[in-house]
Amino acid sequence: MWRNLLFIIILFFSVSAFSAEKTGWGWGGIPAINYNADDGFGYGAILNIFNYSDVGYEPYYIKLNPTFFMTTGGKQDHTLYFDSPYLLRNGWRFNIRLRYKNEEYFPYYGLGNDSEYNSSYIEVNDDDNSLDSLHGKHYYTQQSEQVKFIANFQKALVLRKNKKPLISLLIGYGFINVNNELNKNEGITTKVEEDINNNIITKKDFDGRFNSYAKFGLIYDTRDNEPAPNYGVWSEIVGELYSSVVVSETNFARITFTDRRYLQIFEKLVYANRIVIEKIIGDAPYSMYYPYGSSEKADEGLGGNRSLRGVLKNRYIGPEKFFINMELRYKFYDFNVFGQNFYIAANTFVDIGRVWHDDDKTGGFNNLHIGKGIGLHIGWNENFIAYADYGFGDEAEGQLYIDIGYLF
Repeated sequence: MWRNLLFIIILFFSVSAFSAEKTGWGWGGIPAINYNADDGFGYGAILNIFNYSDVGYEPYYIKLNPTFFMTTGGKQDHTLYFDSPYLLRNGWRFNIRLRYKNEEYFPYYGLGNDSEYNSSYIEVNDDDNSLDSLHGKHYYTQQSEQVKFIANFQKALVLRKNKKPLISLLIGYGFINVNNELNKNEGITTKVEEDINNNIITKKDFDGRFNSYAKFGLIYDTRDNEPAPNYGVWSEIVGELYSSVVVSETNFARITFTDRRYLQIFEKLVYANRIVIEKIIGDAPYSMYYPYGSSEKADEGLGGNRSLRGVLKNRYIGPEKFFINMELRYKFYDFNVFGQNFYIAANTFVDIGRVWHDDDKTGGFNNLHIGKGIGLHIGWNENFIAYADYGFGDEAEGQLYIDIGYLF
């Protein structure tokens, strides 16, 4: 693990050493490198490009965040994200996100919180051939192609003393176009195919739909520093309405509440906490159980680097979700290179959550799923932050995540 982290640090400095000061343009980036048995060797780049204007807007005037990622096994995941708190002026903030993702081995473990996983089903020998002739190494997968777009507009309704928004109104529009196919799996029936045959999910839902939605919400923000808060609160309630009125092929609603809190215990020690609660109302296709709603990045849930670190990616899906992230962050080393300010921070975390579905055997807050681990963050001028988190769960070996920014 630490050899990987050292490699990340070296590459980070090689990329960011020539970045500009906190006026005009600045940039930084890290390589996106990983390996797993399904996707093969992964390679790409994660970049952050900033413009602070001539007067040094905080946290920035414009941010552009392109991500390019491919694997030797055929996976593609490319994202372009644009954000500006000031471009539209008069208290309006605007961001857009466009993502294309094509996965030959997209996870599907079944519906609900009690879905079962047996690692022996997908074991392989030294020649990468399945050892279980009844299930096959791709039993828990499907092919999935997705195009996602979201445009968000935030209007400051109440300002703080520092003129930053305290309460903001959110409106937006987005779509998620999904196309799925079955994996061949050496001619063996996969888990998703079993569920189609048993009428647990419909063939129409599996094939995919065009899901478009109108978004609305309210945001409350008292954070001292947006990229890496030391203290404050960030809370939002967001609604997404999927309807034929906005040209959607599906009709349902998603309501999501998120609460983030930051407590500065000592000068360099911060406790960060995030709670997410979500409910889907109406007849949503199972592919819409994966993402959770947000005014920011709406990624896959429950399990993986955006929700339960150390838990298998997209391990649990259902129309209702709950998870909490608890994290200690300690900045233990500050230094200066070529007039640029840097810091290194360590973090330790525990993530807990579950979903609810009609097929669950256990209700309430029983059978909670837990991921835990440690990480390392490298910050440059308090704005560009690269990280590596290493998480552990009950079902998976250690999971390494490399990305930009804090999780929340």
